[in-house]
Amino acid sequence: MKTNKKIALILVILALFLITVSSTASAATLNVGSKEEYKTIQSAVNAAQDGDTIKVAHGTYNENVEVNKGELTFLGTEYPNVDGFSFKGGSGEINGFTIQKDGVSTDYAGGGVIRNNYFYNCGISLNGLTGGAAITNNQITNGSISLYDTREENITGNTISNSSTGLYVGDLAWIPTVTNNTFKNCDTAVYLYGWEQDPGKLPSFSSNKYINNKVNIGWGTKPF
Repeated sequence: MKTNKKIALILVILALFLITVSSTASAATLNVGSKEEYKTIQSAVNAAQDGDTIKVAHGTYNENVEVNKGELTFLGTEYPNVDGFSFKGGSGEINGFTIQKDGVSTDYAGGGVIRNNYFYNCGISLNGLTGGAAITNNQITNGSISLYDTREENITGNTISNSSTGLYVGDLAWIPTVTNNTFKNCDTAVYLYGWEQDPGKLPSFSSNKYINNKVNIGWGTKPF
């Protein structure tokens, strides 16, 4: 009986090992660029599987990439220019891009990571239960981070400047964790929709810098 139990345990361990190896082996890196297999980011997304990495060479990509599958990682080399990323499902990481038109948006997609990017004349819009997205170390000029019906977002180490509203916490959104960000030269640095009185010192806001804004923290029923 003991021998049978040992054999069963060995088989279970072996099965788990094979599953792990298979999962690791299935993840691939798809290269995008003028000299690569994929010439556009969208074509790489269309070919990708859950867990894949899409590595994008330096260059200009006039496309608003639509993502509607699994979890993908987008890595930019020397900050390639792209119009934007639109998540209609799934989740992922966007790291190392210059984004200049459409920004990054999610529509009831999963949580993810948006870090180390430059945004010009656009920003980040999360809509619908993204659940713990991390927005970290981005430079946003003349654009906003806006949250609608979101939960447990972490916004850390970003610089948002020359914006009408730097951070907009909109309808049904929980108050995010906001730390070590710089808001400068904004009309309103942070706006909390639906608040009817001064929110005072928000416990989830810490170590942020407010420089030369007309209003640092506003509140009320002003739509975005």
